[in-house]
Formats: sequence, C-alpha cells, structure tokens
Amino acid sequence: MNEHPLTSLLADHIEEQIERRRAAPISTPVLPQTIRDHLESSFDFRSPLSAESVFSGTTEMLWNWAEHATNPRHYGLTRPTVDRISIVADALTALYDPNLAMWEFAPGATEIERHVLRVLGRKFGFDIDEGFGNFTSGGAEANHTATIVALTAKFPNFAQGGVRQLEGAPTLYVSDEAHHSFDKVALAVGLGRDAIRRVPVGEDLKMDVKRLEALVHQDRSEGRIPFMVVATAGTTGAGVVDPLHSIARVAAECDLWMHVDGAWGGAAALSESLKPVLKGMDEADSLTVDAHKWLSSPVGAGMFYCRHRQPINQAFSTNAGYVPDLADDGRIYPMYTTMQWSRRCTGLKLFMMLAQHGLGGVVRRIEHQAEMGQRLRGELIRTGWSILNETTLPVICFTHHDLRNDAATHRSMVQWLKNNQLAWISSLQLRENQYALRASITNYESNPDDIDHLVSSLNDALKVELRATCAAASRADKADPATQISDEE
Repeated sequence: MNEHPLTSLLADHIEEQIERRRAAPISTPVLPQTIRDHLESSFDFRSPLSAESVFSGTTEMLWNWAEHATNPRHYGLTRPTVDRISIVADALTALYDPNLAMWEFAPGATEIERHVLRVLGRKFGFDIDEGFGNFTSGGAEANHTATIVALTAKFPNFAQGGVRQLEGAPTLYVSDEAHHSFDKVALAVGLGRDAIRRVPVGEDLKMDVKRLEALVHQDRSEGRIPFMVVATAGTTGAGVVDPLHSIARVAAECDLWMHVDGAWGGAAALSESLKPVLKGMDEADSLTVDAHKWLSSPVGAGMFYCRHRQPINQAFSTNAGYVPDLADDGRIYPMYTTMQWSRRCTGLKLFMMLAQHGLGGVVRRIEHQAEMGQRLRGELIRTGWSILNETTLPVICFTHHDLRNDAATHRSMVQWLKNNQLAWISSLQLRENQYALRASITNYESNPDDIDHLVSSLNDALKVELRATCAAASRADKADPATQISDEE
C-alpha cells in the first residue's frame, strides 16, 4: 500500500494533464455565480475533508473552469505551455520553501538563481558581475524596478526625498504600443500617469524616433525633466521591436535612462538567427525579460537586468537591526537589492529546464515557434488574408478584405472559433482605423498541422460571418420602407 497517496496523486495528475493538453478546452463559458455557488456548497470549511477529495475537487475545478493556454491550438496573448521539469521545479520550490531574502537563509537556491541570471545575461548583453540581475514576479515588477532605479540614478536625492524635492516634473517616454504596466508604475512611484509621454508610432507600429526627440526637447523647454525612455522589444499587440539602436542614441544625447521592455521578445537574443532584430538591446541601461513567456516557464518568472550597480544599492538598501550581519565575501543579499523582501526561489524552474534541455534545446523551441509564425503568415496570404504587421517574431495580425472593418465583426470571428473549440485567438485595433485578428505562436508543441487547422478554421469562420452579414443586410432591406415597392407601382 502506498504510504503517500497524495504525492502519488500529484505525480499521476501531472502526467495526465500533460498528456491531455490537446484535449483541453480552449474556452470555457461559465458564469461567476456558478463557481461561487459550487464553492459555497462543496467547500464551506466547516467540516474537514479528506486530502484525496480536496485534491480531486480542486483539480476538477481547475480543469473545467479555465482557458487552457497549454493547448497547442491556443494562440493567445503570450501564454505558452509549460515544460514538464519546470512543473516539478515549482513543486520542489514549495517543498523546500527557500527564502531568498538573505544568502544565509538559502545559499543553494540563491546561487542557483545567480548562475541562471549570469548565463542568460551574457546572451542578453548584460554582465551581472559588473552590473546586476534578479528574478521578479513578472514583467510588471521588473518594469517597476527599472523606473525606481532610473529615478534614483538621474535624481541623486530621489531615494531619500522622493519626487517632492524635485524642481520639475520627471517625465518618461514610451511608445503608443508599449505595455500599459507603466501606467501603474507611474502611479506606484508617485509620478502619476501624467508623467508618461506616449510617443506616436509610424506605419510600422514602431516608436517614431524623431517624434521622441522632439517631445524631449519640447518638454525640457516647458520645465519638465525627461529622465527615462522605454523601448519595447516585442509589443504585446503586434510583436514589433522598436528601433533600439536609434533610441539608444537619443538616450545618450539627451541624458535619458534607456530601459528595454523585452518581456516577451527579449528571449530572441538567445537565437543567433533571431538576435539581429534586437540590435541595440545591449546598449540599454536596464532590461526586462519574462521566462514565463517565450521560455515556457510557469508564471511568474520575470527577470530584471541593470548595467549599473550603484543606483541599485541606493534604491533598495536599508538598515534592519533584526537581520544578521552581512558578510563581505561575495554573498548576495536580495532584500537589499530588490523590491521584495522575503521571496520564493523563482529561478529554480528555469534552472532545471536549462539543465535538462541545454541552451540549444531551448533555442530550438524558440526558432520552431518563429518558423510556425512564418508558416501561418504564408498560409493566410495564400488563402486571401491580409497581414497587417511586420515582425520577425511569431505574432500575426491579419484581416480579410471581405470583413467589415469594425470591432464587432472581428470579435464575432474570435467568438465563433472559441465556441466551437477550434482555436483561441484575439482581436485588436491597430493604428487609428484598422481592426484585426491576432494569433501568436508561443507553444513549442504547435506544429504544421495545427497551423493548417487554424487557417482552415478561419476560412470556415469567414464563411459563417459573411452569411450572417448578408442575412442581416437582407432583413434590414425588408424592414426599410424605402426599399419596398408600393401596390400602385
């Protein structure tokens, strides 16, 4: 008899879940009250339940009430499948529960994270021996960290006096296509959302560098204090990469801190064939990359890199008398160099995945997804669709000339695919008056058959949408008195 049935249940369930990814529901329509009623009736916490029944009841809810992004036909907002060994790593993290506030608390876990950050940092163009790197909960925290460090570097009194001691309004620059986490960041650091200047993009959806320069000079002339520019390496909507090298030039000339938000696209630097699209990333002062995006790690696993150690220490060092004395022998003390205090070992899942597959194996996965993106572009064009974005990364924004150019029509296409469990894609507005469908390939198990199935399903959805449009137009004509022929005629 098994003495540890619960851990056996977990091991069996992990394998079962991995094996049935392709059968997982792409979309699960459910009302909040349905789940709330179930929780109230089945888990009132008044009487204890067996561990086995808790496990089965919980996994049933997680399976039935979720959009399963691990399904290879889920082409969603950069939510990839997860690697088997990274799942095991997360379980080990919970089991050993290392606290990475102090090196002494978890020497092994702390050094494991440093090793991963060091190896990947070299690929990204950041040397943590000279600068700094740490794991975060995700890209939002990494971007938050970058903004704090930039303020500390550009305003010597900021760490102590905050924004109230500044003589002007600190201003940061992002493109119209940049991630909206910076709206929250600006509020959290005390700048307010008005501190953000959204730089227009060109027809290619990349930051217009000339407009950036003009805005910086205009703001300085009006008494603002430009201090930071954020370039995006792989925008969420269209997957484009801002002109990093040109932005780095402006940052140097205008004395701006340059941060690259490469939460998704930054991982392309690991591939020699994809790396050229990121030219200039290694000129930035700081960088965000998410392992839980293109590196197939469970959420959350962000990484923050910085080229300068001094503002890191100025921003996050503190004096806590209840903490043991610090050793001066190369030990790492994350509580004095990061936003978090007590923290789990985020990097273990990436460490174990890299150790099992090697960098080469991870790169092959990334390049495979890029190839599937190219295949999707080609098949869409071949069957009459129009591609609306230009990027090397596997994000495809597209529409069809027979579709009405409005949000409702494109949402209807998306919903039909979901309702029929065919594929998960999204819709968005590109530029001022262009609506589009969007598919991104971020699952290393998505294969040519999946891509062909998506294109076939899109063509079926198009036929359904066009029939519905014609039927609606016919009903409108019949209801319009102006279209009716009178009896006299």
